[in-house]
Amino acid sequence: MKRTTLLTLALACGAVFAAPKADLAKGKQIAQTVCAACHAADGNSGISSYPKLSAQHATYIIKETVAIKDGKRTTGGAAAMRPMVGSLSAQDIADVAAFYATQTPKPGEANPKDNLDLGAKIFRGGLSEKKLPACMACHGPSGAGIPGSGTDVSAYPRLGGQHKDYTMTQLKAYASGQRKSPNNMMEDVVKRMSEEEMNAVANFIQGLH
Repeated sequence: MKRTTLLTLALACGAVFAAPKADLAKGKQIAQTVCAACHAADGNSGISSYPKLSAQHATYIIKETVAIKDGKRTTGGAAAMRPMVGSLSAQDIADVAAFYATQTPKPGEANPKDNLDLGAKIFRGGLSEKKLPACMACHGPSGAGIPGSGTDVSAYPRLGGQHKDYTMTQLKAYASGQRKSPNNMMEDVVKRMSEEEMNAVANFIQGLH
C-alpha cells in the first residue's frame, strides 16, 4: 500500500508544539470558567456542533486553539471561540489542553439506520474503487488517534465518539477548501467522498470507542 493511502481522515492533522510544562489544576480552572459552556468542564460536550475534547491529544488541542486565536482557523465555531481564547497565554492553553487530555471520554451512539455498514466499511477498510483509504490507518481501530512526535503529518487527532454534526462540518470544510491540513492531506481524501459517504462515516465515528 502506498504511503499516501495511509494519510486519511485526520480532522486537521497537526504540528507538534513544544508546550511548557502543564499545570493540571490551572487547566481545570480554565476549563470550568472559559471552556465549559461549549465543551463541558470535562470535555464531554453535549452540544453536537462543538467538539468533544476529553482524551484528545494535548498537542492537537494546543495547535487548533492557537490557530483559532491567531485567526488562521475560521471554520465552524472559530469566530465565536476566538474572543474566548484571545486572552489566554501559551501557558494557559497548554494547561487546559493537558487537563482535557486526561479526562475520561463518554462514548457516543451511532444511528444503526443511518448507513452504519457503509460508515464502518469506510472507516475500517476504505473504498478501493475510489482509492479512499481507511480512516483507522491513521486514527486507529477505536478512533483513539496517534499523538504527535515532531512532524506536521505525525499527529492524528482522536475521533472516537465525536459528534456526527461536528465531524460532518469539518469534512465539508476540508472538501470546500475552507479548512486546511498539512500537505492538503484531508482535502485530497474528502474530495473523493460523496456527502452520503461523509454522513455514513461521521455516524460510525460517533458510536466508536
